Amino acid sequence: MNLIAQIASLLLGLLGGALLLLALAFVPYWQSLDPLEFTQWFAANLHFIADAMMPIGFSATGITLLATGLAVWKHLPTRRWLVAASVITLCMFGTFPIYFSGANAALAEGAMSAAEASEQLAQWQGVHWFRTVAAIAACFCAISAGYVKTGINPS
Repeated sequence: MNLIAQIASLLLGLLGGALLLLALAFVPYWQSLDPLEFTQWFAANLHFIADAMMPIGFSATGITLLATGLAVWKHLPTRRWLVAASVITLCMFGTFPIYFSGANAALAEGAMSAAEASEQLAQWQGVHWFRTVAAIAACFCAISAGYVKTGINPS
């Protein structure tokens, strides 16, 4: 059980780091581009970002839910931290179907004006910061679960 929670911590850390990279490196670069150039870049490269992010996101969410389910089922003291990690992870993961799938498609389509593209990117950045902070918070919760005294002898 502890190994599963550790893997969840690792995957949530990878996800949080990848989201932080997008927030601190990619978004400023995108903002430096002309809006038309940005939408062209986004359309040409979105699949690379999705191909990297989706497996990490699905894996982190699935393993976190598994660790939480096992902790709740076994009534382990770690369950509170893992439930918090799962709730936060689900909120973070929910931003994709609720916001990012439509926003990414609209930006990649390139059919909006320069002002609309700039406005959409600013909104994208705000929602992205929410999911970045959520992923880091979920990672913190999963790591914190490892510091709860379980009273279980690992040997």
